[in-house]
Amino acid sequence: MDYFAALTAFIEAADGNNFSRAAERLGIKASTVSRYVKDLEQDLGIALFNRSTRTLHLTEGGQTFLHHARRVLAELEQARAATGALNQHPRGLLKVSVPPAFCRHHVLPWLGDFQRRYPDIQVELVLDDARVNLIESGMDLAIRRGTLPDSGLKARKLASEQWVLCVGTAFAAGHAAPEAPQRLADYPAILGAPAADEVVFCREHARVTVTLQGALRINDLDARRLAVEQGLGVALLPCWLAADGLGSGRLQRWLADWQVPSGEAALWFVYPPKRIVSSKVRSFIDFMVERIGTPPYWLN
Repeated sequence: MDYFAALTAFIEAADGNNFSRAAERLGIKASTVSRYVKDLEQDLGIALFNRSTRTLHLTEGGQTFLHHARRVLAELEQARAATGALNQHPRGLLKVSVPPAFCRHHVLPWLGDFQRRYPDIQVELVLDDARVNLIESGMDLAIRRGTLPDSGLKARKLASEQWVLCVGTAFAAGHAAPEAPQRLADYPAILGAPAADEVVFCREHARVTVTLQGALRINDLDARRLAVEQGLGVALLPCWLAADGLGSGRLQRWLADWQVPSGEAALWFVYPPKRIVSSKVRSFIDFMVERIGTPPYWLN
């Protein structure tokens, strides 16, 4: 039984003392109003109306139920109005799961501007590279890297993710740059996840697969960048992380005329599949898209 529809039909029938008049006001059949009332009576185990051929009269139980039914519908309308206002004016707690390195370099620098624009939104950032279950963890939104699985979540692309081979300036001063990807075997690499040791380099019609080798493996991107800047070896870094170091001279790019294809890998906003996306989520997404730009500012 649709309890909301049944309560509405019952109140209209009680106000008009007639199923037909209630049906006319609601734009449904009189038999539907009658069925709703019968369903309520069966659920409550009590008669709500004394029926005659022309009119309805509330029983004592019907009068009691009418009083409470009016309050329920009034409070529901207030809840709808309050929620609607919440969606029109961004406010409330926004919980966002963000990869730690991306958060430090490209979310936190803009967070003050976001809070000044939306002072009624409280932001809770959860820094985690793991792909947490958004619904179970109560997250409103996540920024994720890489290729998205078919998870049923809603997604919006923030930027493509491109990777570059980097070294620190001290390392570059003591080592000649390789002429081709195959020569990377001669240099110590700072590695990430084992599955990423094998790297494909492309240039025009050439395609070379290289297995990086090194004695240092770091699972945190920011720490890997710092290790590169300290001259501990070569490493692949995403452009959004390497751009500042390349611009300041702390990092140098090697094999710049070769590309590391990333396929569908990108930076994504993902959020639960709701019919209406809350204004606080839309505001954060739109704000970050505005700040990052197209193409993203780290490629300029």
